[in-house]
Amino acid sequence: MKPLSDVQNSAFMAIAPCRAASLALVVLANEDSQHAPDTMKELLEQSVRRIKSAYAMLTEGLDKLLAESEYELPGDLGTQRKKSIDALAPFAEVLSTQSDGQILERVREMPSLTAQALYKVEPIVSQFLIDMTKNMFEAQKSRDSARDEGMRDAIENAETVGRHIQLIAFNASIEAARIGDQGKGFAVIASEIRNLSGRTQTLLDTMSGYLRA
Repeated sequence: MKPLSDVQNSAFMAIAPCRAASLALVVLANEDSQHAPDTMKELLEQSVRRIKSAYAMLTEGLDKLLAESEYELPGDLGTQRKKSIDALAPFAEVLSTQSDGQILERVREMPSLTAQALYKVEPIVSQFLIDMTKNMFEAQKSRDSARDEGMRDAIENAETVGRHIQLIAFNASIEAARIGDQGKGFAVIASEIRNLSGRTQTLLDTMSGYLRA
């Protein structure tokens, strides 16, 4: 199971840069270029790459990460995620339908994208990232606490069973010495020892499972 901290880090790294990238795209489209052509091209490609990466994470990638961590976003975060997708969608649409050479021209033809970057993408995506980080941190903390508690219980049970096995083994040796070849009572005790040994193995498997989680 993927730790939620890994999910949060991957999602944050993919999504967060889109806030500056969307604004940079608008600035590049509307300013009188003071950058060298190579620099302009590099800035444009970087902004395009970051927006596409964020949109892909919001729409599909996050679902895969959540499935790997066996976690589902609560309803309010799901709503915020949808709002973030809607906020970024106009930029994603422009980038998906235009070649690199046409992107800036297309952005210039859509003055509404400036307000979209400033008043939609920035605040909505930022709030989603803040709340997602807080939610996953708390959820992972709860998972860790439950795992630690399960480990303690499993260890305590294993110790209890171990003490029983030692006691029964001791009694079995006394019984065997007392009845000799008759062995009926010893057979019963030996059976109980086998049962307890099986329970011990189950508990050990449980502890191993917690350690691997």
